[in-house]
Amino acid sequence: MFKKIINPKQELEYRQDGIDNKYLINEGNRAIGLFAMTKDQQVPAQLSMQDICFYVIEGALQINAEEKTFLLEEGNLLLIPKSCAYTLKVIENVKILTVRL
Repeated sequence: MFKKIINPKQELEYRQDGIDNKYLINEGNRAIGLFAMTKDQQVPAQLSMQDICFYVIEGALQINAEEKTFLLEEGNLLLIPKSCAYTLKVIENVKILTVRL
Protein backbone atom coordinates (compact mmCIF):
# COMPACT_ATOMS: atom_id res chain seq x y z
CA MET A 1 0.00 0.00 0.00
CA PHE A 2 1.17 3.53 -0.83
CA LYS A 3 4.20 2.20 -2.68
CA LYS A 4 3.04 3.02 -6.18
CA ILE A 5 0.99 5.52 -8.11
CA ILE A 6 -2.45 4.14 -8.91
CA ASN A 7 -4.33 4.95 -12.10
CA PRO A 8 -7.91 3.98 -11.19
CA LYS A 9 -8.99 3.69 -14.85
CA GLN A 10 -6.40 0.97 -15.40
CA GLU A 11 -6.96 -0.98 -12.17
CA LEU A 12 -10.27 -2.57 -13.21
CA GLU A 13 -11.88 -4.20 -16.22
CA TYR A 14 -15.53 -4.38 -17.24
CA ARG A 15 -17.10 -7.83 -16.79
CA GLN A 16 -20.40 -8.94 -18.28
CA ASP A 17 -20.86 -11.50 -15.51
CA GLY A 18 -20.48 -9.20 -12.52
CA ILE A 19 -18.77 -6.29 -10.85
CA ASP A 20 -14.99 -5.97 -10.82
CA ASN A 21 -13.70 -4.44 -7.59
CA LYS A 22 -10.53 -3.76 -5.71
CA TYR A 23 -10.15 -2.37 -2.21
CA LEU A 24 -7.20 -0.12 -1.56
CA ILE A 25 -8.10 0.04 2.13
CA ASN A 26 -10.71 -2.09 3.90
CA GLU A 27 -10.25 -1.85 7.65
CA GLY A 28 -13.21 -1.88 10.00
CA ASN A 29 -15.26 1.27 9.52
CA ARG A 30 -13.18 2.72 6.73
CA ALA A 31 -12.62 1.64 3.16
CA ILE A 32 -11.50 2.94 -0.22
CA GLY A 33 -12.73 0.84 -3.10
CA LEU A 34 -12.68 0.85 -6.89
CA PHE A 35 -15.57 -0.67 -8.84
CA ALA A 36 -16.27 -1.28 -12.54
CA MET A 37 -19.82 -2.07 -13.66
CA THR A 38 -21.41 -2.48 -17.07
CA LYS A 39 -24.46 -0.73 -18.49
CA ASP A 40 -27.81 -1.76 -16.97
CA GLN A 41 -26.29 -3.45 -13.91
CA GLN A 42 -28.10 -2.60 -10.71
CA VAL A 43 -27.19 -2.78 -7.05
CA PRO A 44 -30.22 -3.33 -4.79
CA ALA A 45 -30.87 -1.24 -1.69
CA GLN A 46 -27.78 -0.79 0.47
CA LEU A 47 -27.47 0.78 3.90
CA SER A 48 -24.05 1.97 5.00
CA MET A 49 -23.25 2.48 8.65
CA GLN A 50 -20.68 5.09 7.59
CA ASP A 51 -20.84 8.13 5.36
CA ILE A 52 -20.01 7.00 1.83
CA CYS A 53 -18.61 9.08 -0.98
CA PHE A 54 -19.02 8.09 -4.65
CA TYR A 55 -16.66 9.57 -7.25
CA VAL A 56 -17.21 8.72 -10.93
CA ILE A 57 -13.91 8.03 -12.71
CA GLU A 58 -15.57 7.34 -16.07
CA GLY A 59 -19.06 6.61 -17.35
CA ALA A 60 -22.39 7.38 -15.68
CA LEU A 61 -24.66 5.96 -13.01
CA GLN A 62 -27.85 6.83 -11.22
CA ILE A 63 -28.08 6.78 -7.44
CA ASN A 64 -31.44 6.87 -5.70
CA ALA A 65 -31.36 7.93 -2.06
CA GLU A 66 -34.21 9.10 0.17
CA GLU A 67 -36.62 9.54 -2.75
CA LYS A 68 -34.09 11.67 -4.67
CA THR A 69 -32.43 10.66 -7.93
CA PHE A 70 -28.88 11.73 -8.74
CA LEU A 71 -27.28 11.27 -12.17
CA LEU A 72 -23.51 11.13 -11.72
CA GLU A 73 -21.19 11.46 -14.68
CA GLU A 74 -17.42 11.46 -15.02
CA GLY A 75 -15.87 13.81 -12.48
CA ASN A 76 -18.98 14.04 -10.26
CA LEU A 77 -18.91 13.28 -6.55
CA LEU A 78 -21.82 12.49 -4.24
CA LEU A 79 -21.82 12.05 -0.47
CA ILE A 80 -24.45 9.78 1.07
CA PRO A 81 -24.81 10.16 4.85
CA LYS A 82 -24.67 7.12 7.09
CA SER A 83 -27.90 5.19 7.68
CA CYS A 84 -29.33 6.40 4.36
CA ALA A 85 -30.58 3.65 2.04
CA TYR A 86 -29.51 3.92 -1.60
CA THR A 87 -29.62 1.98 -4.86
CA LEU A 88 -27.39 2.13 -7.94
CA LYS A 89 -28.25 1.75 -11.62
CA VAL A 90 -25.53 1.90 -14.26
CA ILE A 91 -26.46 4.19 -17.17
CA GLU A 92 -23.28 3.53 -19.16
CA ASN A 93 -20.21 1.47 -18.30
CA VAL A 94 -18.86 3.09 -15.17
CA LYS A 95 -15.80 3.03 -12.95
CA ILE A 96 -16.20 4.56 -9.52
CA LEU A 97 -14.14 5.19 -6.43
CA THR A 98 -15.92 4.88 -3.10
CA VAL A 99 -14.75 6.08 0.28
CA ARG A 100 -16.44 5.00 3.51
CA LEU A 101 -15.64 7.14 6.52
